[in-house]
Amino acid sequence: MILLKLCGLLIVINSLTIGGGFVMLPMLQQEFVEKHHLLTNQEFLDAIAIGQVTPGPLTVMNAVIGYKVSGLAGAILAMVSSYLPCIIIVTIVAKYYYAYRESIIVQSSFRGIKPAVIGLLSAVAISLGNTALVDPLTFGIAIISFTAIVFTKIDPSFVIIGAGILGAVLL
Repeated sequence: MILLKLCGLLIVINSLTIGGGFVMLPMLQQEFVEKHHLLTNQEFLDAIAIGQVTPGPLTVMNAVIGYKVSGLAGAILAMVSSYLPCIIIVTIVAKYYYAYRESIIVQSSFRGIKPAVIGLLSAVAISLGNTALVDPLTFGIAIISFTAIVFTKIDPSFVIIGAGILGAVLL
């Protein structure tokens, strides 16, 4: 039953995600942490962190969530449930996109979706920040990481690895 719930949640969330994989974070957090209590906020943060240091970060994150919820079978089904909606939707969109891309309705829809995505990402950043930023040192690591990403051309992978090393040494 738990595997069915895991697959159903991931299929629905991946079907509704518009604007890139990180848009799914608020929905994943709400469903897995707040609503169904399948993960703690810390476990959710750990899944995000593990995903960020690997290729295919969102797939790996979903696999970690699946593993925490239901072991190896959960990890495998989480990956399948993450890709299946995307494959179906991209196939359909690719077929019709060029015919309708100049449509005022399509363009207006995307203009409305973009600010909503920013709002969703901001909400999850604040929520996760309450769990991750527990003292001045973690807050400092967050500020340094943010500054490095925004004001330099440093690859985010190096920032994540550096923050992990810094955390391991200082915390």
